[in-house]
Amino acid sequence: MISRIFCLYGLLFFIFLIPENGFAVIRHVCFIVNPTSNNGQCERVWDSIEGALDEYYVARGSVDQAAALVGPTYEVFLTEHPDHATELAHRAYQNWQQGQHAHGDQLLIVAVGGDGTVHEVVQGLENHQQQVVIGVIPAGTGNDIARTLRLGNPMHALRSLVYGRPTPFGAYKIEGCQRGTCEKKTVLAVDEFDLGVTAQATKKKNEHDSGERPSRLLRCSPRKMVYTMSALSSAMSWRTPTVNCSIDRGSSFNIPLNLLAAGTGPTIGGGVRLFNGMRPNSDQGQLLYSLRRAHPISTLFQMTMQRLFNRSGLQQARFTQMDIGHHSQAPQNIQVDGDILLQTPAQVTWMPEVFQFMRPPEPGDFGYEAMRREEELISLEFFKR
Repeated sequence: MISRIFCLYGLLFFIFLIPENGFAVIRHVCFIVNPTSNNGQCERVWDSIEGALDEYYVARGSVDQAAALVGPTYEVFLTEHPDHATELAHRAYQNWQQGQHAHGDQLLIVAVGGDGTVHEVVQGLENHQQQVVIGVIPAGTGNDIARTLRLGNPMHALRSLVYGRPTPFGAYKIEGCQRGTCEKKTVLAVDEFDLGVTAQATKKKNEHDSGERPSRLLRCSPRKMVYTMSALSSAMSWRTPTVNCSIDRGSSFNIPLNLLAAGTGPTIGGGVRLFNGMRPNSDQGQLLYSLRRAHPISTLFQMTMQRLFNRSGLQQARFTQMDIGHHSQAPQNIQVDGDILLQTPAQVTWMPEVFQFMRPPEPGDFGYEAMRREEELISLEFFKR
């Protein structure tokens, strides 16, 4: 009888000791919400899932101290200006460092927004992957990072934080000139970076969205077609410059710059599949660039062929380090995770497994069956209504 009671208590202790998100001991969750992401749609997404947080976590400062001792606590911050997510993430990490927690406990910082929000959150956290796990709830325009992680709708992403497991995630370290100045700046690209027509299209779209340079063409375009129209408009006026590159300290070569891009996963630009062999845990980065001088419209067509058939005439290369310079022309803009942040000359280094990102559970994972059963129950309740 005593042995049965002992086994029962041992089992209960084991259940409470291991967190629901596998063997990553997440003890606190910090949600960083960008309410302006996707033209304000992120705020609606957050409102739709915020009420479910208390089902999985305990609010910091909750009167239910017993629950706080067993389950992870959480807090929520809203961004108010550009780069605010970076500040909030750093503050959350510093507070975590100063708090009391066991060795091996981890902090989960969740970016609620688009790829740009994720970009801001991770800056400066690359040396803390053993203590910090990054989560994503997709509520932006492109959501390529969420797509790479195979996250579904926002509720699926929230449940993946609870039942999922951390996975290694690489990034491109880009050292270049800050836009409009000669000051050196280093940023990490966790989605993609590109130069050429696509960077010009991003610049034109961002200037239109911010009201800095409104475009009549983009104003009259359907929302889902704005980037496409921006790309076509940019291609018509693009004067293909030449940049000088070297890969892994090899011989330098010239590129007629219609396109030069690299991604951390298969897709960029809101689901455009250009890097079929690329994964966030790859040992090297994957580059795609235009090798022959052609009309920029032709390059856009090649990108379409690459997306559809994985064959296009565009050059592909694996690399660890790449140097990009410009000739007598003006410095070229570098788009990083959805914003024009840098200019050439620049050095790009692939940094494998520099972060841990939370992914959904897979068959055989600790939380797979629990998440599957929960989603089945939710589906049954939905159809009963």
